[in-house]
Amino acid sequence: MANKVEFASPEWLDALKGMIERYMALAPADLDLSICEVFTAVPKHLDKNGDGVIAWHCRIHGGKLDFRDGEVETADIKTIADYNFILPFARTKIEPGNMDEYQAQQAEGAKRGLVQHSGDRSKVPPAFYGMHNELADLTL
Repeated sequence: MANKVEFASPEWLDALKGMIERYMALAPADLDLSICEVFTAVPKHLDKNGDGVIAWHCRIHGGKLDFRDGEVETADIKTIADYNFILPFARTKIEPGNMDEYQAQQAEGAKRGLVQHSGDRSKVPPAFYGMHNELADLTL
């Protein structure tokens, strides 16, 4: 197993980018998908911009990945979440036995304003489904 890295750290984002590139090879060649994640109230040592936010976005188009720092207004899939709320989810592998509880906790977080999901998750190719669990294994 690879060394664990801190959630949303530069090393974690590098690992995520590498995973997306690997998983793209398993997806349809014509995949056109944009993703954005925004983490708020981040720990000070990770807050490189001084605004309490870490954000990343990517666009997969024409077999190429454009992965960048920062938030975009619109994406096919977008999540905005409080860092401390989402951290346990980032470390949790999603399995049939915990899916209901995972979704219930996400819904409770949404109700409390700690997480917002938007977009059409059906655009995510099945080939990408293992990425969350692989990243969970890596997340400190």
